[in-house]
Amino acid sequence: MTDIKLSRLLEGVEVLEAPPTDPEVSGLCYDSRRLNPGDCFVAIPGTHTDGHRYVETALRDGAVAAVVQRRAGAAWPQVVVPDTRRALALMSSTFYGRPSADMVVIGVTGTDGKTTTTTMIHQMLLSAGRRVGSMSTVDIRLGDAVDPNDSRQTTLEALEVQEQLARMRDAEVKYAVIETSSHGLALQRVVGVEYDVAVFTNIAHEHLDFHKTIEAYREAKAQLIDLTAGSARKGIEKTAVLNRDDPSYAYLVDRPIARRITYGLQLEADLKADRVEATPQGLRVDGSTPLGPLALDLKLSGRWNAANALAAAATGVAVGLTLDEIRHGLDSYAGVSGRMERVDLGQPFSVIIDYAHTPQSLEKVLRELRPITRGKLIAVFGSAGDRDREKRPWMGEIAARLSDYAVFTNEDPREEDAMTILSEIAAGAEEVGWSEGQQYARIEDRRQGIAHAVRRAGPGDTILLAGKGHERSILIGRGKEPWDERAAAEAAIRGLSS
Repeated sequence: MTDIKLSRLLEGVEVLEAPPTDPEVSGLCYDSRRLNPGDCFVAIPGTHTDGHRYVETALRDGAVAAVVQRRAGAAWPQVVVPDTRRALALMSSTFYGRPSADMVVIGVTGTDGKTTTTTMIHQMLLSAGRRVGSMSTVDIRLGDAVDPNDSRQTTLEALEVQEQLARMRDAEVKYAVIETSSHGLALQRVVGVEYDVAVFTNIAHEHLDFHKTIEAYREAKAQLIDLTAGSARKGIEKTAVLNRDDPSYAYLVDRPIARRITYGLQLEADLKADRVEATPQGLRVDGSTPLGPLALDLKLSGRWNAANALAAAATGVAVGLTLDEIRHGLDSYAGVSGRMERVDLGQPFSVIIDYAHTPQSLEKVLRELRPITRGKLIAVFGSAGDRDREKRPWMGEIAARLSDYAVFTNEDPREEDAMTILSEIAAGAEEVGWSEGQQYARIEDRRQGIAHAVRRAGPGDTILLAGKGHERSILIGRGKEPWDERAAAEAAIRGLSS
């Protein structure tokens, strides 16, 4: 990147107080530990610390300026703005030359199904011969190349979002698909991204530790429509893709935007599934679209993936794909790591890994597995620490209603007491009659919890390992412990014969 004047970098940013100097900036930084001389440091208030504490250190270590919400000490130059998060997003877009203006950008949001829908759209565009990139909870894709997303952030920080978009633009990518979380929207990480299509899966109970109310959570999601409607025109009609079956539809449909495309499995919609059939190979979906009838043979389990496929198909309609391109792309999609992923070492019972970590997603997966399980259905899951506590007993109650046995175990306890979290889950199970030692166990160590479930399983049983999916670490305290759900399951299965 070439250096850029501070004044140029601040174009479009509301500035309350500017320094008299106008230095050349060679980079942006919001983490003082990663500062390079010549950077502009942006002080971001965070959950555990506040970037304003490090302003003087950053300027001493070579930052040419600091962007702040309030002056921090006497060091200068400091630029005072109302909101440093918004400033970082806009400055990042400017620094990288507004990369999203050069491609069709599709945002995917919702409580469940975001990652699958994002990667479905990527595969659909790729198979149609489009140059495409994507960012999701699981990975970052550039055409056929796939790099893991190890950040533990569904939507990267604004600087990294723009950096990845610039990387795509420089590779002549013409379509970018961004899994866009409520955190990413509320924390303004995607301000400055010029969206063209806003795709919604569903809005359910999640992240209330952060958003506080379901209304605020829903409003954060809805901002994706506002960003899309207000973005630069690029020849694609600004479109919202909405789930007609989801209760949030009534709220989202009133959001002004040029075009709406609806999809659904139950209610009448622009793309409507007339039949969804589970087959040994996956799902058969027959439906209608504005382009004509659509028949899909999906290599995916879980009936909810029919809705995800229709959301992707609606996106294909929005960006001008043909019906054949949509069908071929979705039929060729092979799934994503940690979503209804089977672990099969020849054992006489089934083991399924799924990322389900909300009450709604846990219930959907258990309901899907119940009728295809000849024996016992065993659920292994936990709940994240320092996150939405209300969902914990709810998830315990769901397990008690829909499974035969459960192991409550670590997910990401963070700085909460792990056994307290498990007890809160167990309270919901006991409300509907379960007892510890008979129908459930609390085992803090997840590896031991999985091994316990495997030892209890018999022929025809199904074990669901929920909540971790693709993730490569467990957050304990402020540290990370390496984790591989599949490896832990395989080790437990192999342990049966030792």
